[in-house]
Amino acid sequence: MTMSDHDDEQLRILLRFILHINEVNQDLRRLVCDIEDDKTSITAVCRYYEAFNEIQMMITSGPSLNLVDYLVELDRLDDAHRYFKQIHDEDQHKRSGQLYNIGLKKLIEESDELIMFHSIPLNSDDLLELSKSTIYQPINPEEMQESSLSTFRIIFDWFKEHGYQQGLINLYATKRGNMICSSLKLLGEYLAKKSVRRASISLFTASPCLSSSRSSLNGDMIREHMKTQLIRLGHRIARSPVFGSRDTSSRRNSLLVPPKPHEEENTINVDGIASSIRFSNDQEANRYKYLLDAFVILLLRDVDLLFYVFEAEFKSIILHKLIEIPLTYLYEEAKQLCKAINELTNKIYHGKFAFYSLISVIRWFYRSNPLLTQFYQESDLTLSQQQFTNTLLILFENSLMEYLRLVLNEIQNESSPISSNCQVHSLTVHVFDYMEDYLNYESIITTVHKNQNSIVPSCIYMGELYRILCRNIFEKRPESIVYDDSVIRAIFLLNNTTYIFKRIESSSLLSIMELIHPNLKSNIETYIEKSIKIYMKCCLPIITAMQEMFHYDDLYHLPNNQLKDSDRSQLKSNFSMVNTAIDTFRRQNQSYVIDDSQLRDRLRSELKQSILDMFTKYYTKFASKNFTHHPEKYIRYNPSTFNNLIEQLFED
Repeated sequence: MTMSDHDDEQLRILLRFILHINEVNQDLRRLVCDIEDDKTSITAVCRYYEAFNEIQMMITSGPSLNLVDYLVELDRLDDAHRYFKQIHDEDQHKRSGQLYNIGLKKLIEESDELIMFHSIPLNSDDLLELSKSTIYQPINPEEMQESSLSTFRIIFDWFKEHGYQQGLINLYATKRGNMICSSLKLLGEYLAKKSVRRASISLFTASPCLSSSRSSLNGDMIREHMKTQLIRLGHRIARSPVFGSRDTSSRRNSLLVPPKPHEEENTINVDGIASSIRFSNDQEANRYKYLLDAFVILLLRDVDLLFYVFEAEFKSIILHKLIEIPLTYLYEEAKQLCKAINELTNKIYHGKFAFYSLISVIRWFYRSNPLLTQFYQESDLTLSQQQFTNTLLILFENSLMEYLRLVLNEIQNESSPISSNCQVHSLTVHVFDYMEDYLNYESIITTVHKNQNSIVPSCIYMGELYRILCRNIFEKRPESIVYDDSVIRAIFLLNNTTYIFKRIESSSLLSIMELIHPNLKSNIETYIEKSIKIYMKCCLPIITAMQEMFHYDDLYHLPNNQLKDSDRSQLKSNFSMVNTAIDTFRRQNQSYVIDDSQLRDRLRSELKQSILDMFTKYYTKFASKNFTHHPEKYIRYNPSTFNNLIEQLFED
């Protein structure tokens, strides 16, 4: 055997020895662990037998006096319970198990009391002040008895270590969720009785300085408060992240500060809520937006509280469960609001504020989106857990889409009668009000269409509105006149056509209407001229009567004096006919109203050119002839009185 072979053999022997030593070392470690476990079990069993009555009294009394000692004894009782199971001592196993379950129950009761202490619904006045404030005020644990927060945290960490944390999570989320829900209900009832000025907090910006103060509070106050108790409690509680070093970024939730409220929303009053929603103002929408504002505030405050009580890994789970209860209330309130809006009759007449309500609430969600997105991200809520936005916003968007459809149907089926004075029909006025409102909120409505995967350009919807209105006013309305009166028809059409023309020309509707109907202006002007000609037919009886006398004079050349009996008879008869025609003309036109001053002047000018000029000639030529001893009976009108008659036409 060479020297090299000898060295290799020595190395192999040394390696086998080292491996053997490692195996022996591992066996020794396992033995030490078993001994340690046995020692712990033996200590727990000895304690169990030595001081059972004392342990039983402590466990049944609850942890309120000394939580740390209570948890230590409960752990020892658990060790003894498992030991009795291992040695098959059924009596002691059952006895220790019953006592251990009593201890768990007492811990849950203590947790429930601690949660309830911080789950009292907020006073409506206080909640209103929080909602109206332009600066969000985070929770101050110094004012909330931070020891109770620490106590609950210790109990939760103990439950977590023993695998029972889910029940405590559910308990906390349910209690806090009910608190938020009760606070919102109380606020809703309060708003029903009070007149409150609303300042929206739907927009927020980040405020890192508030997060830093929260970090300082957690690191100093709570850790120092529980320092002495942790030493006694031992390794189980010491491992809790709340008392050790933690990555502050994992729990960072920058609190948010709103800007100054929008002026238009700050000047709205929230009055008492009627038993039936009438939408005579926008109080219902503002009431609901107040609830949304309050819900956001309460959620932010709950995130604050979660930070002091739970580890970051549980925050999203608890928030998801916590939100469900108040969200159910807000969802039911939203359903009632949307149902009342969609069931509202005469939307085009009385539903202005109903339309505003939908737009206003939807706009609240759109404007609050940066805040809500940041809230979801910092709370680690997944897309499926973002119920606040996903559930409520979709409900209002669907309601708006339905509202737009119902308005079209309502305009199409509207059949209120023409007014006796043939003024602009109220449907025409309200439809154009609605069209302008639609354009004012076009960006919001367009976004709703996109979210609904239903791209309907504004020009298409506006075109449909205009088409249905014209069909109703210019075709359906004239047909509803039960007697053939072309004058009524002409006045009605003139008023509505002129109103439409002026309304389009002087508003933001012009560009979009020209896009829909390129020849709209010329078509309307042509229609107005046509209607004026139809109206002027009301002058024909007067004109015909006067023409008859002119024709008679052309045939017989009436002298100024010494008229024949037949001539006097003809003049009397003709003046009577003219008087009757003028009386009919005045009676027929005195009830009509022309809303537009320019159209009013235009019609008067047309009447003067058509009949007043002719009447002046008629009066000058024939009234001076001495054909009666009672001129007041036959010559009842002169050019001046006839002119005054025309000037007084079409006024309300």
